[in-house]
Amino acid sequence: MKRIIIGTTAVAAALAFALGVSAQTTEPVSFTLSNDTAQTLVALHISHSGTDQWEEDILGVDMVDAGESVDVTIDDDLTACEYDVRADFSDGDTLDVRGVNFCELDGETLSISE
Repeated sequence: MKRIIIGTTAVAAALAFALGVSAQTTEPVSFTLSNDTAQTLVALHISHSGTDQWEEDILGVDMVDAGESVDVTIDDDLTACEYDVRADFSDGDTLDVRGVNFCELDGETLSISE
């Protein structure tokens, strides 16, 4: 079973968001994406929480091999803090995580692990 783990600061911020404390952002969000699984991460999608459609793959043609990390910057005028994340793997598995607080993810590590 694969899962996404967010740094403790981001988790605390997500709890604050759930309690109604949030901030809007249009600033770029940069974080380290760590693939701590045995499979190659072939795509990473984000979408506004509450939508049924996934946005385009933010990795593009890049992939993140098992055990590797990559720096990611999202600079497309994020209009909210809360997003859903879907990771697609080379073995066909996918992982969806709902409600990731991107306002607090900036500078943190988003770890994907089994």
